[in-house]
Amino acid sequence: MVVAAVVAVAGCATDDGTAPTSPAAKAGATSPASDTASSKPGSAAAPTSVPPSQTGMAIRTVGRINIDGQRYDAPAPADPAKPAGDGKATCRNLSVAVAGDLTSRDGIDGAAIANGVQLAVDRFNAANPGCHLGLIRVDSKGNGVVAAEQAKRTVANASVVAVIGPLTSTDALAAGSVYNQAGLAALSPSATAPTLTDKGWKSFFRGVNNDDVQGEAIARHLVTARHRKKVCVIADDTDSGAGLAQTVTQGLGSVAVPGCAANVRRGHHDYAAAVDAVVKQGADGVYFAGAARDAGAFLTALRAAAPGVLFAAGDEANSPEFIAYAGSGADGALLSCSCAPDPAEFTKAFTEKFGTAPAQYSLEAYDLATIVIRGIAAKHQTRARLRDYVAKYSGDGVSRHYRWAPTGDLIGNAVWLSHVGPV
Repeated sequence: MVVAAVVAVAGCATDDGTAPTSPAAKAGATSPASDTASSKPGSAAAPTSVPPSQTGMAIRTVGRINIDGQRYDAPAPADPAKPAGDGKATCRNLSVAVAGDLTSRDGIDGAAIANGVQLAVDRFNAANPGCHLGLIRVDSKGNGVVAAEQAKRTVANASVVAVIGPLTSTDALAAGSVYNQAGLAALSPSATAPTLTDKGWKSFFRGVNNDDVQGEAIARHLVTARHRKKVCVIADDTDSGAGLAQTVTQGLGSVAVPGCAANVRRGHHDYAAAVDAVVKQGADGVYFAGAARDAGAFLTALRAAAPGVLFAAGDEANSPEFIAYAGSGADGALLSCSCAPDPAEFTKAFTEKFGTAPAQYSLEAYDLATIVIRGIAAKHQTRARLRDYVAKYSGDGVSRHYRWAPTGDLIGNAVWLSHVGPV
């Protein structure tokens, strides 16, 4: 895994002076090296991948941008909540569930996110012999129908007092009403579709800003800081991809070019028509709302046809897998994410425990689990009391300050920008 910094930013270092790990450097997994490339850029053949460490490219956090797309620096929380607490917690037969796509890695690394929850629970259990919390992993495998059925089974388990998840917007749309009807708090570290907080649910809390915030911030950054004049917005066929693309398009205003806007199928790599439209419209920028593998494959096709076009992508592309498929063509790409970079202490503890670095949203999952644990330790041990505790919560986590509006969206905006460049 490449860890060399590309850009050093004042105010973005951790307490020990080291640069924080970007979401892209949080997981070292690579895509199958056996994929074969097509001789025609943008065709439907499976793209070639190589281990990210062999590409000569690195993804590093540049810093935060505000809703107007401008860079700003903010100190990390000085005293974040810790799951261990004072060691005096008592409880009986309580569990926390982590629910979502834990195995397919289609867009996010659900297993690594679940491990963020595991780290918090294990730290609590080690320090509190009077309250052993169970952790139940509920894997939807990326299927919304399965997610809804599993939510019903989770609700029927009386020991479960909170859920960390659902992890994807698709799962949240399918299962959110089930958790809400049961009064079971569901705290998602990674579901970003804006429509989730339009449902009137009282039990859903989002641990990152939604795509309205991310999309508007990166759109304005492309216009005001990167001086783009004609941008093509490409979206995959998922709820998160469509929602992010819509917000980016709105934020770009007249800079968004309708003639090259495109929707592509996730996992299908026939980008010839979309790339051709970018060239014909004379675009100087592309924003891709989709998964890392697809973003890398699209960029490879784009570089072959229009090497000077600025490429930017959203949170799902902020992964080593993006570099694996884009290779040296990723140089100069911009990646936005509502997820925060990992401090060195968190990365070290996570890697020592699980043998791999954390992925994007592992940190947010750890923070949300810590909030739930603090509520349990404070004797909010029924579903109703714990949900009310979360709704009124205000405190620092490792990644940010957590406080929620009545809709379940976070109060306060935070979007992080990363940059790809040579090691």
